[in-house]
Amino acid sequence: MRLDHINVRTDDLESVKGAFTDILGLTEGARPPFPKPGHWLYGGGRPIVHLSSADGEETGQSTGALDHIAFHDDDFDGLIQRLDGAGIGYEFSTVPDSGVRQVFFHIACGIRIEVDFPPQAAAEA
Repeated sequence: MRLDHINVRTDDLESVKGAFTDILGLTEGARPPFPKPGHWLYGGGRPIVHLSSADGEETGQSTGALDHIAFHDDDFDGLIQRLDGAGIGYEFSTVPDSGVRQVFFHIACGIRIEVDFPPQAAAEA
């Protein structure tokens, strides 16, 4: 079993799409012709983030205990430069024993993101 995708319902599709594409480097790709507006964002050749229009519906009520969405990357310096350039604050953490470095930040609509890096990719942080 593997995680297939996440779906984010939002009343601000373009801001959320911009955060995932500009900050995380996902790319917009093919999406079936659903009746509501939305975007499918691709990473590693797969549509891993689905954005769908809330159309005035209350958002964020059906996620329960979901705390954050995590990604893995190797370009630590690039992420930090994009976050700094966008004026987005962030926090660092290190996973005990493995040394995996984590960067946590919030994007549009209050979505909390974690990006993990191998210890050597983030040795300067």
